[in-house]
Amino acid sequence: MQGLRSNESEDFERFFGIVEEEARKIGSVFFCDTFEGRDCSLDNLKVCDLGGWLVPIEEAENFESIYLAGKDDELWENDKWYDMYVFVKYSLNGENNLSLKFDKDE
Repeated sequence: MQGLRSNESEDFERFFGIVEEEARKIGSVFFCDTFEGRDCSLDNLKVCDLGGWLVPIEEAENFESIYLAGKDDELWENDKWYDMYVFVKYSLNGENNLSLKFDKDE
């Protein structure tokens, strides 16, 4: 998974695959930084809100080299990357119908 720095459970990785797909729909790659809570188990998915960077596809390779090296100080000190930080918030509509929203505000 491109936007993860650690190995996670299969249930979470299935959920993260949905996050990645939604990011691609808007021409971006989501790189996970934090788990923001509201954990929920849903149809073989471990769902939670996330914090991280929503990076345009054309800049993802450059960002990923810094991200995977763990150079978080470099990410936070550069306004370009800092401005790409977002929160992924999930909602459930009806019975187990998952939707995601990328939001600048926590």
